Order: sequence, then C-alpha cells, then structure tokens
Amino acid sequence: MAKIVLNVALSALKYEAMYAGLAKNLVANSLDGRKVQLPLSAFQRFVTHQGIHGFFEVEFDDSNKLISVTKIR
Repeated sequence: MAKIVLNVALSALKYEAMYAGLAKNLVANSLDGRKVQLPLSAFQRFVTHQGIHGFFEVEFDDSNKLISVTKIR
C-alpha cells in the first residue's frame, strides 16, 4: 500500500463551487512532488466554514485505488 501526504488549502467559496457540480475532483501536489487527482467527496467530512485546510495522509491499495483519507494536522 502506498501513502502520500497532501497540504490542502481550499476556501469555502471554492469548495462550494466545486460541490455545486463545477468539479468533481481535487487536484493537488503531494509533499514529495507528485500530482494527484482525488474525488472531492473523499474530503467532505473535513469541510468547515473556512473550507478544507490541513495536512492529509492519503492511502492507496496496490492498484492505486483510494483506501482512506486521514487529517494528520
């Protein structure tokens, strides 16, 4: 299983626009420089009034299928 760490900073307005159907995925760079595309729904439980902010550990299986997203700080 592979793990990456992302630093996500997505304002509430931008999240709202994405959630309204303008986008279904979050594209971000991992701390080690890899660009990843993840379903926005994987971050839904981390949404606050300020949007989505923080460091997240993302775990994938051997087929690169998303297993989990965990906020680490």
